Amino acid sequence: MELTVEQRIQRESLAVMTHHKYRSLGGVIMMGVTRIEDDAAKCPTAYTDGLNTAYGRAFMGAMPPAEIRFLILHETMHKALRHMTTWQGIWKEDAKTANLACDYVINLLLMMSDAGEGFIKMPPNGAFDQKYQDMDAGEVYRMLKAGGQTGKEPKGFDAHGWEEAQGMAPAEVAALGKEVESALQQGSILKGKMAAGLDRAVQEVLAPTVDWREVLRDFVTASCGGKDLSTWRRPNRRLIDSGIYMPSSISETVGRVGIGADASGSVTGKIQTRFLSETAGIALLVKPELIDLLYWDSGVAAHEKYAEGQYEMLAQSTKPKGGGGTSPSCVTKYLADNRIKPECFIMLTDGEVGNDWGGAWPCPVLWCITSKRITAKTGKTIYIGD
Repeated sequence: MELTVEQRIQRESLAVMTHHKYRSLGGVIMMGVTRIEDDAAKCPTAYTDGLNTAYGRAFMGAMPPAEIRFLILHETMHKALRHMTTWQGIWKEDAKTANLACDYVINLLLMMSDAGEGFIKMPPNGAFDQKYQDMDAGEVYRMLKAGGQTGKEPKGFDAHGWEEAQGMAPAEVAALGKEVESALQQGSILKGKMAAGLDRAVQEVLAPTVDWREVLRDFVTASCGGKDLSTWRRPNRRLIDSGIYMPSSISETVGRVGIGADASGSVTGKIQTRFLSETAGIALLVKPELIDLLYWDSGVAAHEKYAEGQYEMLAQSTKPKGGGGTSPSCVTKYLADNRIKPECFIMLTDGEVGNDWGGAWPCPVLWCITSKRITAKTGKTIYIGD
């Protein structure tokens, strides 16, 4: 008796969840709703919105078991890496290239995990290139944009629900992130020896990133909380569209926030990208009036300003400059010389600054340091991984 598409998906999902390399992903596979779509116009191939998954019945057809398993893992990794919520900025800039970048990351991880075993096989039209090893979707995206595209790039074999993710409220995004983390934590307890690349990708979701977000958000909101006063000089913007004019709270949005990124060459581009992506996500939640992003080494090499509405593109549009020396005091001097008065300041560095921790800061400062063995001598310190 021939199995239905539903039965084949169930059978291969079970095969993936019981395989020693992929047990950590079992909880993520079971997240959300999985459906088989009869209407090819609605789902011509496969699809995920970061929570739910769909497979086109006609597309699945007589697909071999190894390809089905690859497809299941591909959609699962979109969810596990939180692609639909993390990379909204690049999708809005160039949806086609964003889709391609995410697929390159996942397919390379999966192909490397199989290592010739043959348990999984990439379906036709998959995006695969080993030059993107150890990169995230943002880095691949920038390489694709910088290098130009020939029009002969692979089309991929699934669709991504960016629009659905875009419609999520910040609280829903946070809740989805916690659901993914919980599923991965449970899977990690059950896992055997997971493939190295996938294991590293999973641990990056679980380990430092979550702590950054929580500590950074708490630091910014605590430092820039303002006062619970109302003012008619600035009507409540959230109600104006409804024709209602009410006073706004002075602390409705936090004030000016400064970010200093070590551009001396000792902090890698990957760390900077991850850090700035996290910071942009926090900015979308706490909505500072302005972000001053300074790149510094022995001096301030660049000063970029981002207003509300521009935060989500910060990590993709920024242009790092610098490359020599490491002197945090150049940042405090620059702030004083230019009469910049942020309500808080966040410094990214490897911590190799000798005794120069900036001197007298005009506001609370949080040091995000890549070396576990170094603690700043002023302000607050968190370790953000390497």
